[in-house]
Amino acid sequence: MKHLIVSDSSPLIAMLNIEKFELLKHIFSSVTIPSMVAQEIEEGLRPDASWFVLKAQGFVVVKPIKDDARLLLLRLQLDPGESEAILLADQLGLPLLIDEKAGRRMAKDMGLQVQGLVGVLYALKQAGYVSVHEMESIVSALDQVKFRMSNSLRSLLLN
Repeated sequence: MKHLIVSDSSPLIAMLNIEKFELLKHIFSSVTIPSMVAQEIEEGLRPDASWFVLKAQGFVVVKPIKDDARLLLLRLQLDPGESEAILLADQLGLPLLIDEKAGRRMAKDMGLQVQGLVGVLYALKQAGYVSVHEMESIVSALDQVKFRMSNSLRSLLLN
């Protein structure tokens, strides 16, 4: 069953950088992002990037956050995209796709269900959407784009 999720920019940028963004369609029915995350992602993309196609198709949905005093508090500790993504996930009652440690901790403290990119890749592997060989290629590509993951998480994906 596919799920709805709110996302921060870094997992999405990583998947775009390794040209595997469309794999997310196997797990999620849509990915919702706040406008700041859209801005962070789109500032480095070419106009013909697959991102814009998926956005036009409605797989990527940009939603504004509602006014909330907590945004100022979040921005004191996190970057603007992370802050908005956490707040949007809370406002919509959806899980959050985020990788940065401080952002994950803050989201968990707010009671949000948190998932990282490695968890998504593991789910894709377990469901048979990604072969062992393709996962090796994905992990190698993530290394090339400087995506950090611990040795234990790397082993989880490769074994």
